[in-house]
Amino acid sequence: MLTTQPQSTMTDTARHIISGWLCLCLLAIALMVVIGGLTRLTESGLSIIEWKPIAGIVPPLDDTAFQKEFDDYQTSPQFKKLFPNMTLPEFKHIYWLEYIHRLIGRVAGVLFLVPLLCFAFTRVLPWKKALKLGAIFALGGLQGGIGWYMVQTGLIDNPHVSSYSLSLHLAMGFLLFGLVLWQTLSFSHSKITTGGFELPSPPHYLKIFACLVVTLISLQVIVGAIVAGLHAGFTYNTFPRMDGQWIPEGLWSQDTWYKNIFEDVATIQFIHRMMAYIVSLAVMLFWIIGRNNPHIAHLLPILFSILVVQFLLGVLTLLFVVPIPLASLHQANALLLFGIAVTILHRLFIPFKTIAYEIDGKSAFA
Repeated sequence: MLTTQPQSTMTDTARHIISGWLCLCLLAIALMVVIGGLTRLTESGLSIIEWKPIAGIVPPLDDTAFQKEFDDYQTSPQFKKLFPNMTLPEFKHIYWLEYIHRLIGRVAGVLFLVPLLCFAFTRVLPWKKALKLGAIFALGGLQGGIGWYMVQTGLIDNPHVSSYSLSLHLAMGFLLFGLVLWQTLSFSHSKITTGGFELPSPPHYLKIFACLVVTLISLQVIVGAIVAGLHAGFTYNTFPRMDGQWIPEGLWSQDTWYKNIFEDVATIQFIHRMMAYIVSLAVMLFWIIGRNNPHIAHLLPILFSILVVQFLLGVLTLLFVVPIPLASLHQANALLLFGIAVTILHRLFIPFKTIAYEIDGKSAFA
């Protein structure tokens, strides 16, 4: 059945410009997540002990300035308790990674805010959309505050960031990525359809299952952040059993339930493993029940393939006792898995109305 939709108030050119801008913002957020993971893995996150939002843009430009930064770092518990023999050249390595992490955060903020204001005041972007994107920017600012608070937790007595703040920081990073991705998909979703076969609306049970899959992946990401915060990956480095046991001794040994999750190494690693099985089962079932749906059938094999890679990366990271390249790939691939799941969710809640067809060599696309 042929169908035609009315012209949207926003031109396709404007949509393409805005979606391209949001893609750049999405890339910046992804870089922040990946480099943030590297700062944790290399113990670089506590190398800069002061938060200077403006002055901190300029890095140390000579050895004298670097020596001052190093002198400040030597007052931190990380230097005193973990790296008392660190030299200035060694300090520069961890400093530059954390500096790049913070610099990308600043660039991402400017990259998001300045075009947003330009699009809003020139009316290229409707005010309702501008307000939504403005709320996302505010969340980005909150994320910066959470990041600094996380660093502060490692500058008091314990030379490690808190698993509570680390999990919150990573969860916020994924939330920002998901929100910007949703807006990117919405703006790249043209409201004009030149012709095609009309598609039925996605069934409600698929929408519910997609929400479940996104929720489970998000929970697994948070659990993974707690595992990282507790350095739990350096223990029980066997698979599928945990040092020869399917259910290790000492689970839920803390006096309160939340301490078992945020402070007990055996419990959180066990939960992370069980969640991996649950997420895998949910994605397989999702593929089975949605394999014939024209809205998402082509995306489900991609979701499953990325999940398989993620599972293997997790196992290899554990077996090889958290090598930095594998651990970093594990986190980056988790973001990719989350992104595909959000894309599927968007396709179900804001579906295309028609499917492409081809007649006499001429194509029409939804």
